[in-house]
Amino acid sequence: MWGFRRTPGRHGGGAGAALVSAALGTDPVLRAGCASVAEGEPGAGLTLLAETRGDAEARVYRAEALGRAAADDPGAVAALARSGSGDGEERADVLLWLGYALLAGAVRRSGGSAEADRKGVAAALEEARGPFEAAARLDPDDAAPWAGLQTVAMGLGADRADKDRLWAETTARAPHLFAAHMTRVRSLASTRGGSTEEMFATAGAAADSAPEGSPLPAVLALAHAEHLRAEERRLSEEGKSDFIVRMALGRLHGEPVQELFELARAWAGAADPHVRDVQAHHLFGWAFHRAGLTDAARWHLAAADGYVCDLPWSFFGDARAQAARAMADVGLDPSRPPDAL
Repeated sequence: MWGFRRTPGRHGGGAGAALVSAALGTDPVLRAGCASVAEGEPGAGLTLLAETRGDAEARVYRAEALGRAAADDPGAVAALARSGSGDGEERADVLLWLGYALLAGAVRRSGGSAEADRKGVAAALEEARGPFEAAARLDPDDAAPWAGLQTVAMGLGADRADKDRLWAETTARAPHLFAAHMTRVRSLASTRGGSTEEMFATAGAAADSAPEGSPLPAVLALAHAEHLRAEERRLSEEGKSDFIVRMALGRLHGEPVQELFELARAWAGAADPHVRDVQAHHLFGWAFHRAGLTDAARWHLAAADGYVCDLPWSFFGDARAQAARAMADVGLDPSRPPDAL
């Protein structure tokens, strides 16, 4: 039916332990490096980052994962930064890593409602800004620290001029950087002071201008998720019951779904391996599940190969539970690990 060139195996994830978080990457080498970092061996992280110089996609992807691995104890990375050892490139690697470690720590602290929690998150985000700016000065051609600064600005609720400046700096260095486009779309959501129209226009432009085989068109599915989340929040704040909210929002349908379908099909038919493939599969899988396109949703969720991404599932509840429920809905067994299928 789909006519996709690639045919993924029927790999579901588990509702519990069988689903593997993609937060530490989906590449075995990167995951092993993150495990070493978590065990107090930062040298593995430096080696992995050194390999990405000149490759913005891989650099941001690895820096994010290594940052999460060091989020509980960023002191080891900070100690490397303070030591002053290594050449300029290595120092840029360390500072980039420290920025993402502090950023990951801030994200883990977010979600709390207490004023002290909010202040703590803001302080952590401000702390991450310094290493990113220092890394950018050491390597002016590197888009990765600018992508990190984009996220910091979004988290702090920066004004539009600052967001635009950081977006321009990032895309001047890496026009099709997946993480940067994800952050840009989210920054333009109505819940962050933007507008639905501009958010969709930006996501649509990214999809239209994406290189052939790039997963970047999936950012349009992210825009739909942000829009539905904003509508859910608006209706809930108006006092509508959960049932009324679900009935009012319903499914994705009509021309927007057809557009997503065509984008997903074109991507899958010409896709080159990309570090963000699993993220794109989850974005498209969520959209097609929401639209009631069972075959399309099944294909994409199976192609995620047992990994789960927070976005967009976490917009609507616990990410693992939401993804597992969708997988079960489309006929994937959410209790069996990938190697059992």
